[in-house]
Order: sequence, then structure tokens, then C-alpha cells
Amino acid sequence: MTFPSDSSFSKDVRIRRNSEFKEVFEKGTRIRTPHFNVLYSPNNLGFPRIGVIVGKKTSLNAVGRNRIKRIVREVFRKNKASFDSFDVVIIAKKNCKGLTYKNAEEEILGFAEKKLS
Repeated sequence: MTFPSDSSFSKDVRIRRNSEFKEVFEKGTRIRTPHFNVLYSPNNLGFPRIGVIVGKKTSLNAVGRNRIKRIVREVFRKNKASFDSFDVVIIAKKNCKGLTYKNAEEEILGFAEKKLS
């Protein structure tokens, strides 16, 4: 079974190296939303990339932290076109425990449409 290229979440669209995170932290612009701190900076790759950070203070168990990461990555995967050619790092805040997909989608897409367009 084949899927459209937009429906994948390959390693190319992830910010994985510490140096890549560091570059966004140093050169990026910070936006605060109710559940996330978002840093973004333009890249020259022609496609968006995302990095997600969820600390132990957000959720004490790995299951909760991984759930938040999955939700954020899924919002990004389904809406890649909204992020143009930016590196985006999303940091979850402490009040993220009861986060639903719908809430995350509204916040992240609201930020993407206002700031990245």
C-alpha cells in the first residue's frame, strides 16, 4: 500500500541533532501559547522541520510525555503546508497533562497561520 508523500513523518522533517536545536534556540523567535512555548526560525531546506521537547516536570511518567509528543507530531504531519520553510521547536509547558488533539491543533495552527504566513 502506498501513501501520499505528505502523510509520512520521515527523519528529514525532524530536528534531531543537538546542534540543530541549539541553532533554533539562538536564532529563533519565541511565541508563548497556553500549553506550549514555540521557537521558530527560517531554514533554507524548502520544507518545514519540527522538534518537540517535553520535560519530566510536564508529566512524571514516560507514557504521558510520549502522548504529548505524538499529538504534536500528528498535528504537524497533517498540516505541514502551514509551516512553510521553518524550523519549529515546540516545548510543552507544565499544564499540558490533559491536552487533547483538538486543543493542540487549535493552538499550533493558530500560531502557524498568524506568525509563519
